[in-house]
Amino acid sequence: MEQLTELIGELFGEVHEFIQDQGLQPAGMPLMVYHSMDGNVLDMECAMPVATGVAGSGRIAAGELPAGLAAVTTHVGPYDQLGHTWSKLNEWIAREGLEPAGAPWEAYVTDPGAEPDPSKWRTDLYFPVCR
Repeated sequence: MEQLTELIGELFGEVHEFIQDQGLQPAGMPLMVYHSMDGNVLDMECAMPVATGVAGSGRIAAGELPAGLAAVTTHVGPYDQLGHTWSKLNEWIAREGLEPAGAPWEAYVTDPGAEPDPSKWRTDLYFPVCR
């Protein structure tokens, strides 16, 4: 977890380079999918959507986000405050009597390179759920 910020930048760079090497451009904002967290170990994927299918290579794998019902909210502010927004979303899911139904993900709507003020960064949070 302590190396997360550095690792995320490295992984997104690797995915972006792969997409460009395939002659493609991202068709949306970068995503991070969270598969599990156990103590200080996080199993996650960094992804970028593309408009056409592409086969993976090496550490890069093709994938799809699930279709279906999801609890969604928007976080505006620095990334280090995302945990609070995730907590609130989880509380809402429980209050509504919904059950988690898959790996949640974040979509980074604001590019920090284009907007240097972290208080303006927008991140959309998605959590697949079922009734």
